[in-house]
Amino acid sequence: MKAGNPPVTDIPARAVVADIGGTNARFAVVDLANFALSDVVHVPCAQHPSLAAAMLDYLKGLRHPPHHAAIAVAAPVLGEDIRLTNSPWSFSCAELCRVAGLQGLHVLNDFEALALSLPHLAPAELHQVGGGQPLPHGTKVVLGPGTGLGVAGLVWSPSGWVAMPGEGGHVTLGAHDARELALVERLGQGREHLSMERALSGMGLPDLYRAVLALDGREDETIEPREVVARAASGDDRQATEALDLFITWLGRFAGDVALVMGARGGVYLGGGIPPKLVPQLSAGTFRAAFEAKGRMGAFLAPIPVYVILAAFAALTGAAAGLRTALASGSASVTRP
Repeated sequence: MKAGNPPVTDIPARAVVADIGGTNARFAVVDLANFALSDVVHVPCAQHPSLAAAMLDYLKGLRHPPHHAAIAVAAPVLGEDIRLTNSPWSFSCAELCRVAGLQGLHVLNDFEALALSLPHLAPAELHQVGGGQPLPHGTKVVLGPGTGLGVAGLVWSPSGWVAMPGEGGHVTLGAHDARELALVERLGQGREHLSMERALSGMGLPDLYRAVLALDGREDETIEPREVVARAASGDDRQATEALDLFITWLGRFAGDVALVMGARGGVYLGGGIPPKLVPQLSAGTFRAAFEAKGRMGAFLAPIPVYVILAAFAALTGAAAGLRTALASGSASVTRP
C-alpha cells in the first residue's frame, strides 16, 4: 500500500468487492495484499430483484467464496439500512451479511470508493484534460455522470488518504444566459427541485436534448444517451449538437465549482460511466474553458489537472482499499453477524 496508510494486521487474504449503480452491478474477488481482481462479473441490475439475490448468484459461482465483502453503492450510506438513489434496490447491512454468510461487510458510497482508488491508479488509466501537475498531497476530488451524478473528495492526513463522500450531484442547476435559462425552466417543469444530476447524467442528457427540441418547436422523442452522442457526432442534428455541447459545458462548470469548494490542487478526476465515452469531446476545449471560467479565480484553477478515469473497475479497487483500512483499524463501519 501507499506510504502513510495504517499498518495491516489480521486481514483476510481475499474478499468480495462490488460496485452497485443504478443500472449495473459489478462483482469481483480481490486479493487484499495487492488489490488484484479476479472472477469479475458485470450484470444489469434489472436481472435480479434485489442486491441479495444478485450477490448470492455471484457467490454460488465461486469455488471458494470469501467471507468478507465491501460494497460500493450509488446512495448515501447513513446507517444500517441502504436505499439506492436511482434504483428500486434497498437492503439492511446486517441482513445481507447474514444471508450471504459473511464474517464482515463494509458498505461505502460508490464515489467514496472511486476517491479511495485514486492513489492506486496507473498513469495509463488516466487521460489528462489540461492543467499541470497535481500537488503530491493536495486534496483530490472525483465527480462524474453515470446513471446519476456522484461527487467525493480525498484528503491527506497523517494516517494516509481519507475519503470524503457527499451528495454534490444534487446541488441546484443554474443558467448563465437566456437560452440556458429557458432550458433550465423546461427541465424543471413538474419538479420540486432541479438538481445538476437532472442534466448531468445518463437520464439527463436525453432530457436536455428533448428540452432543446421543444424550444426549437420540434416534438419530443424517446432516445438513449448514446444516440444523442451519435447524432451530435454525425453533425446532422443541430439540437443533439447543442445538447451535448451544453452537457460538456455544464460538466466543466460543475467540476470547476467543486474544485473551488475543495481547493483541489491534487487534481479533479472524472469518473462514472459517461466520461470515458466522451474523451474526444472533453478534450476539445469547451470543457476546460468552462472549468476555468470563474472570473478572478481562473488563475487558481488553471494549473489544476483534470483526469478522465479510464480504469474499468476503479470503484472495486477503492472498495477493497476501504475494506482493508476499515478491518485494519477495527472500524465500527464493518458489519459483523
